[in-house]
Amino acid sequence: MLKLAVFDVDGTLTKVESCWRFVHEKLRTWEKGGKRNAELYFNRVISYEEWARLDASLWRGLSIEKIRGIVSEIPYMDGVREVFSFLRESNVKIVLLTAGLSLLAERIAGEIGVDDYVANQLETENGRVTGRVKVRVSVSNKGEVFEELMKRFDAKPYECMAVGDDETMIPVFRKVALSIAFNPCSVKVEKQAKIVVKARNLKEIIPYIKEFMKRKSNV
Repeated sequence: MLKLAVFDVDGTLTKVESCWRFVHEKLRTWEKGGKRNAELYFNRVISYEEWARLDASLWRGLSIEKIRGIVSEIPYMDGVREVFSFLRESNVKIVLLTAGLSLLAERIAGEIGVDDYVANQLETENGRVTGRVKVRVSVSNKGEVFEELMKRFDAKPYECMAVGDDETMIPVFRKVALSIAFNPCSVKVEKQAKIVVKARNLKEIIPYIKEFMKRKSNV
């Protein structure tokens, strides 16, 4: 029985690798600080939380609706609706787990429909970004967040699947019964997933989910 499906968002459900960078480039803040912030993080000078805060500070004073409008331009990966429809018809709960912006997760929840999501939220005051951010998901804590999601949905590891493209999902891949690396970013991600799918359409993962369900029903 498959009970819970967890999806990464950036690069998996969207054609954009980073919604943070997408917003930076639209606002022209990438070269003004976003790029340097990323370099500081990847060179281990600052923590993920500090990186998120520095990024959010570049948008201080902007209308949250302006940023929401930019996020609405991010294109979905082909096949997302078909995959989610198939899972819903199979009574599988769908959860988004992303270190990206909650604005994008909210959009997917509203336009396509999910059962829950965990993402990072820009703090606002009177409709404007304060420069602070509530970090709920970092690049290193998805495994812990997933444990909480299993409790919330009363699911066991053998009743769960996960889909993602980057190394942040590896801790989740190690816990679930079915792990799918969709267009993985590295060989390391490929090696940690039970299934690797390289395609332009997410619905290419459906046959693997069906096969998994079939095996489980025969146990």
